[in-house]
Amino acid sequence: MKNIEISDELYEQLKAFVVDPFDDTTEIVINRLVEIVNKAKNRWSPMDDREDPAKREMPMAERTRISNQTPEDAEQAPVLL
Repeated sequence: MKNIEISDELYEQLKAFVVDPFDDTTEIVINRLVEIVNKAKNRWSPMDDREDPAKREMPMAERTRISNQTPEDAEQAPVLL
């Protein structure tokens, strides 16, 4: 088993996810969060398949910047090929 060190602030945040204070250990809480993330990833995957292939290869920060543009910004932005 591995031991990890976390800040007091993060530990306090983890305690907010405790469902049963008598049975939930820190490991159970982290495992529950990992399961939630994995389920969320599975939900996002089909969306990626419907995206424009050129956009899919773009870094996420660039995709976000483009999707948050106003029409005026889009006219001034360089065309990405």
